[in-house]
Amino acid sequence: VLQRSGHQGTGSDMARSFSSYGQRISGPQVGAIAVMSRGRRGGHVGVVSGIDASGNPIIVSGNHGNRVAESVYSRGRIYAYVMPTS
Repeated sequence: VLQRSGHQGTGSDMARSFSSYGQRISGPQVGAIAVMSRGRRGGHVGVVSGIDASGNPIIVSGNHGNRVAESVYSRGRIYAYVMPTS
């Protein structure tokens, strides 16, 4: 998605590499990359597509049930939001 929109990625396959990518923002914003923990198995990233009534981010991500899907994630699971920079 980043490449198609004219941005570079981090150069790493590690989700946590996105925690220092772009410009960090304080909360969910449509278009931001959400970086989240996945317990001992590593991390996960996705793009914020909205915010539900409880303030939880709605995130589009791959590898979600072996497909690309949109889902609500608990805001407590997100440890960084970053916006791509030009």
